[in-house]
Amino acid sequence: MKLSFKDITFIIEAIGNLIKIYQERLNSGNLDDNEAANMGDDYVFLETLRDDLEKTLKQNSDIQLNSAQSSLVSIEDLIIPVLQLPISQRLALVDAITQSIRLELRLNNS
Repeated sequence: MKLSFKDITFIIEAIGNLIKIYQERLNSGNLDDNEAANMGDDYVFLETLRDDLEKTLKQNSDIQLNSAQSSLVSIEDLIIPVLQLPISQRLALVDAITQSIRLELRLNNS
């Protein structure tokens, strides 16, 4: 299965939310020793999985950036097709770019 950038960012966010839930349950003290041990193992696995996905995403974005830079596309070549899109698609594009910038900043700061 091939996952898109958006797929991977969605999975990373979902794993982050699950990690928070696990943290809350582990900190609550309402688990028996066996449950706590199993949840602790799952927690470590989820953190590792999230970190690996973030590294993969960063590597792929670096590869795509290098590829984009080597193709020497001008800003004008990018703007003209975008201006021909309906406003709803341009807004979706702005959202996607904003999400990718936030993720890149988060990955660069970690």
